[in-house]
Amino acid sequence: MTAAQLQNQLPDGFNRLNLEPSHFYIFYTVFSGLRFPLNVAEVLDLRYLINHAVDEFNEPPLTPDYRQFRESLEKALDNLSVEDSRHRDRLLKTLALIRDLHVAHSLESRNAEERLRLEMDNNRQARRTALHKGIFYCAATLTSIAGWFVIPGMEWLVQLLSLLCAFQSLLCFRSLPRLDIRREELRSVLNDVLRDRVNSINWKMMIHKLTLILGFKQIQGVEVFRMESDTTTIH
Repeated sequence: MTAAQLQNQLPDGFNRLNLEPSHFYIFYTVFSGLRFPLNVAEVLDLRYLINHAVDEFNEPPLTPDYRQFRESLEKALDNLSVEDSRHRDRLLKTLALIRDLHVAHSLESRNAEERLRLEMDNNRQARRTALHKGIFYCAATLTSIAGWFVIPGMEWLVQLLSLLCAFQSLLCFRSLPRLDIRREELRSVLNDVLRDRVNSINWKMMIHKLTLILGFKQIQGVEVFRMESDTTTIH
C-alpha cells in the first residue's frame, strides 16, 4: 500500500483546529477513531496541534486530586515501558491538558444544556399562555357580538370591542406556529449538545496513541505511517 492509497482520516482543516473546549469533541472523536498507518501529513498535523497546545499550557497546581491523576498515569506509562524521563514528562503534561480540556468541555456542555432546557420551558409556558389568551379573546369576541343585540344605542362601541378581541385572538393563535418552530429548533440544538458531549475519556487508548503519534515509543507490529519514495517504501 502506498501513501497515495492510504485513506485520509483527518477532516479538512484539522491542522488549523484549536485544541480548546468547544472543539474537544471533534479532537477526541477523530483521535480515538484513528487507524494506523496514517498519512505522513496527518501525523505531522496531529503532532503540531498537540505540541503547540502543550507548549502554551500551564500545568495546574499539584492538588491531591491532580497528584492522584498523575500517579494513575505513571502506572499506565510503566505498563507501556515509556522510560525516557523527557518523554514521560511530556506525555503527563499532554494528558493533563486533555484532562483540563475535558473538564472545561463538560462544564460548557452542561451549561449549554441547562440554558437550552430553560429556554424550552419558557417556550412551553409562552405557548400555553398564548393558547389560553387566544381562547379567552375568542370567547370575549363571541360574547361581545351577542351584546350587539342586548345593548341598544351602543352598537358601535360593542362592535369596536368585538374587533379588538378578535384581533388579539388572531395575534395569539398566529404566534403558535412560530413558537412550535422555535421549540423544534431548541430540541435539535439540545440533541446536538448531548450527542457531542464526551462523558468519559479512554485514557488507555489516549496514552497508547499519543506515544505512537508523538514518536515516544515504537511497538512491534504497529506501523504509524508510511512514506512512498520514488523507488521504495520507507517504513
